[in-house]
Amino acid sequence: MTGSFPTVSLTRLSLLWKSRGTVVLGTLMTALATASAGTAGAQTASAPGVTATSITVGSISTQTGTLAANFSSLIQGEKAYFDYINAQGGVNGRKIDYTYQLDDGGNPTTFNQLANTLINQDHVFAVTGIGTAFFTPNLFVESGIPTYGYNVTGNWAGSKNLFAAGGSVEYNGAAATGPAFVARKTTSKPYFAVIAYGIAASATPCQAIATQLNNAGYHVSFTDLKVLYPGTTVATDVQRMKQAGTNFVASCMDVQGNINMARAIKQYGANITQLWANGNDQSTLNQNQSLMQHVYFYNAHVPFTAPTSLYPGLKLYLTEMKKYEPNYAYDELAIQGWESAALFVQGVKMAGTNLTQRAVIDADNSLTAFTAGGLTVPTNWKDAGHMGHAPPYCGAYIKVVGDKYEPALNTGQNVFNCFDSTDPRKNPIFPVPPGTPAPAK
Repeated sequence: MTGSFPTVSLTRLSLLWKSRGTVVLGTLMTALATASAGTAGAQTASAPGVTATSITVGSISTQTGTLAANFSSLIQGEKAYFDYINAQGGVNGRKIDYTYQLDDGGNPTTFNQLANTLINQDHVFAVTGIGTAFFTPNLFVESGIPTYGYNVTGNWAGSKNLFAAGGSVEYNGAAATGPAFVARKTTSKPYFAVIAYGIAASATPCQAIATQLNNAGYHVSFTDLKVLYPGTTVATDVQRMKQAGTNFVASCMDVQGNINMARAIKQYGANITQLWANGNDQSTLNQNQSLMQHVYFYNAHVPFTAPTSLYPGLKLYLTEMKKYEPNYAYDELAIQGWESAALFVQGVKMAGTNLTQRAVIDADNSLTAFTAGGLTVPTNWKDAGHMGHAPPYCGAYIKVVGDKYEPALNTGQNVFNCFDSTDPRKNPIFPVPPGTPAPAK
């Protein structure tokens, strides 16, 4: 299991420092499909949506409405990966038919209706992309359908058929390892501030950070876990941080709150290193370059600006995204769609001629270091994929330099730092553990 800082949505702040070792598997619904005339081949009860030449899959995400910006680009990453696979002839002779890309419009009732439609009417083999604030696992779990997606609802854990990019279990036990490491590398003696919105999704991980830092003997000079959204009161907090001697702040706010905080830090002349949970997308930097200089972020994937000659997984991703979905090549949510699609395809490959939903689920759950082809930190599906946690806790750090996000705090050409302990006083281990993407030799 590995630590991660997934992109934080406006609807729910994904955990900044959560373990990535357990990824939620989308509910695999075993919808019974009936053979029909005119198809390329007969479907079976154990493999709905499967013919001799194709595998039909679908997704449900919020593509329209006020929440769309937080979820819609998941499907672009999936589309690109499936196009890449199909261009090679598909998987074991079958192409992926990504027929259904359904839009819940940010409405929970619509999501549940569409889930029933995908499983019981469209008879898809798998739901390869869930991207919504309203995911409810009941039908997916009951049907046993392989399900993959973006976990922002905190209810993916425990079921073997639910696989979320980045992990299904929100483990905060190692929350402070990353912030403590970055602070040690960037300040002579850290005086921490920890700041979050007054909602559980934001406050819980930052509370864990503050508690673990205190327990490890670090000086936490200021905390506010009740900031009003979207950072309405953060300017006052910055004044208090400066008065308290704070020189490092870990934020569990979203991009709007972080930008407001950065603006106040600049306004009050505070010398405070910042580590953000959200905001590492190019459009945000283009609009706020002067405020974001030298801000640090955590990445659960090889940074986009890492040398592609050393990281072939990144080279493949960028090449295919620029070919099939060029507007989304550097999108932090699209890469989770790519990861979800890659995990599904890996399971199908391993299932071989025994292509059933259960076979795909079992195959994915046998993986101990899934990295989407050398692109992401490893996920141990076998031992910690759906519950619990297991080290190492890995991640890459990036820093804003000019108009770019540059890899930071590396050892040599390694972009990942991995911790084998939850103790925030410990440094990363090198060489990185087996299975972790490392520079190609």
